[in-house]
Amino acid sequence: MKQRVISALIGLLILSSAIALIGTIFFNMIIAAVSVMALFEMLRASGCLKNPCLDSLSFLMAAIIPFFNEPAIKGWVLPILFLFFVSFCILLIKNLRTERLEQVSVMILFSLFVPLFFSCAVFMRDFYGVVAGSFYLLFALGCAWLCDTCAYFAGRAFGRHKLAPFVSPKKTVEGLIGGLLGCTVFMILIAFLFTLCLEAFGVYIYVNYIAILLLTPVCAMLGVLGDLFASVIKRQFSVKDFGDIMPGHGGVMDRFDSVLFTIPATFIIAHAISLISVL
Repeated sequence: MKQRVISALIGLLILSSAIALIGTIFFNMIIAAVSVMALFEMLRASGCLKNPCLDSLSFLMAAIIPFFNEPAIKGWVLPILFLFFVSFCILLIKNLRTERLEQVSVMILFSLFVPLFFSCAVFMRDFYGVVAGSFYLLFALGCAWLCDTCAYFAGRAFGRHKLAPFVSPKKTVEGLIGGLLGCTVFMILIAFLFTLCLEAFGVYIYVNYIAILLLTPVCAMLGVLGDLFASVIKRQFSVKDFGDIMPGHGGVMDRFDSVLFTIPATFIIAHAISLISVL
């Protein structure tokens, strides 16, 4: 428990630094670093880390995607993706006897969707601005982590019926319900506190509390789906954790598996319904 608390505090410090730097290129760098580490863990867990050339190509793509909206790269997105795919094909042809198409396909899939989903945090900032982007990032992280925390305590207190016994035996239906309810309450509170903090600096926003009330459980459910998806990968390849970079929490993907789904979900939700707007 002590290790988990220490790791959680370190995580909050990193999160605070990321939000403080959200309006700078350093935020892109943080997302790129998280993407590369998460990709490394997923490729290692799935047994795909075998060919240094293929591995390097995958990590390079993960590091570039968070910068797709930068002026120097924006016009080159399609050529970069085409070159990436062609390079994979060439390496597969060259290493036909040692590389399997199934594993290379998994590498291509992970190399694209992992950094792309994380990079939605950058796209939210670029599309909605620093203020709204900061709130949407908090919303995405809150839906994932607060639901997980509330579900943990609700499950311990009231858990009776298994949610997905063969995938994640400790998750319960009662825990899920408690997680969704608790997460929704906390997100309303966070939105209110966010408003107060901005008002202290002379920035005023309108918060759509009804939309937050209705959409928080939806986004949180997608976070649970991401968690279960990560559990399926670990069970498929018989690994307990994706890594051990954070004592008590496992690897980057063990902490960010649900966030991997809530960040793009929040980006999509914000396109349909504005949760906040700057006045």
